[in-house]
Amino acid sequence: MNGNDILHGEYEWRNIMQDLIATQAMQRLQGVHQAGAAYLIHENWTVTRLEHSIGVMFLIRRFGGSLEEQIAGLLHDISHTSFSHVIDYLVDDKAESYHDQIFLDMIQNSEVANILTAANYNLSLEDLGQYSLLEQPAPNLCADRIDYFLRDMRTYGFMSEEEVTGFFDDLSVVDGQFVLQSEAIAMWYIHKYEEYVAGVLLDPQNIYSAWKMTMILRYALESGYITLKFLEISTDKVVMEKLRGIPDKKLQDELATLHTGVEVVLDKQNYDFYMKGKSRVVDPLVKTAKGIVPISTINEEAKSSINILMKKYENGSFIRVIHV
Repeated sequence: MNGNDILHGEYEWRNIMQDLIATQAMQRLQGVHQAGAAYLIHENWTVTRLEHSIGVMFLIRRFGGSLEEQIAGLLHDISHTSFSHVIDYLVDDKAESYHDQIFLDMIQNSEVANILTAANYNLSLEDLGQYSLLEQPAPNLCADRIDYFLRDMRTYGFMSEEEVTGFFDDLSVVDGQFVLQSEAIAMWYIHKYEEYVAGVLLDPQNIYSAWKMTMILRYALESGYITLKFLEISTDKVVMEKLRGIPDKKLQDELATLHTGVEVVLDKQNYDFYMKGKSRVVDPLVKTAKGIVPISTINEEAKSSINILMKKYENGSFIRVIHV
C-alpha cells in the first residue's frame, strides 16, 4: 500500500497495517470528515478521519512507539460516526465521547477483530489511555492532538511545510510523553493553536454547520427517516444522499441552508443560536535547565493565551445568521 501524506510525505505499508486500512470499517472513515458538516460550507475542509488515523499511526511510529501502539493509533477513530462530533450534539453528550462508547462494539463487529486475532496481537483496546503516545490527559500533547492540529492547519493553508518540519525536529519523547526542546517552538505552537481555535475550531461558519446539521438530523430522527445506527455505520455522503431523497419540504428547506454562501457572525447581543462545546486547549511540555515543565509555568504569555482560550470555550459561541 502506497500513499502520500501531507505531513509525512510518501509512505509504503506491507504488513498488518495494510490489511487493517483495507477493511470496510477503516475505509468508511475516508467518507467521514474530521470537521463534521463544515465541508458543506468550507469546500477546502477536506480532512477525513482516515487521513487523521493514518497520521496518528505515523506519528507513533516516528517517535518509537511499539507496533501495538501504532495499531491502536490507527484504530482509535474507527467508531466515529458520520459528521464526526455532530453526533455528540445530537445526543447531548457534553464530553463528546459517543464514538468512545461504541468503539469496542465497532471493532468486534468488523473484519478488524479477525485480522488482529489471526495475527496474534493481544491489544488492550478497552483502555486506549494506556498508550501514552496516542493519548494523554488534556492539555498535554499526544499523537491524536498533534495530528489533527497540524493536519487541519497544513491542509487549510494556515501552516507551511517548513513550519511542520521545524516542529517535528524539535519534538522528542521523554518517559512516554511528547516534549519540545525549545521554549521558542513551544511558543510557536501556542500562537499557532490560537490561530487554530479562531480559524477552525471556533470559526463561526464551522459552528453554524454543526448546529444546523444537528437540527437537521434531530428532525430526521424524530420523523423516523433515519436511525442512530444508520449514522454510526454510514459516511457523510451516504447520509446526505439519504436526506436529500426524502420528500419532506421542511427537511429540504433546512438542507438548503448548508452551502458555501452562508454568512454568520459572532454577536452576543443579537444572536440566533448559542453553542458550547468541549474545551480544547494545549500546554506543551518543554525541556528546561530545571527539568521538563508545561510552557505555561515558565512563560506568562503562554499562560495568558491558554486562559483566554479556556474562557472562550466556557463562554460558548453566540451566532447571528446574516445570510443563508
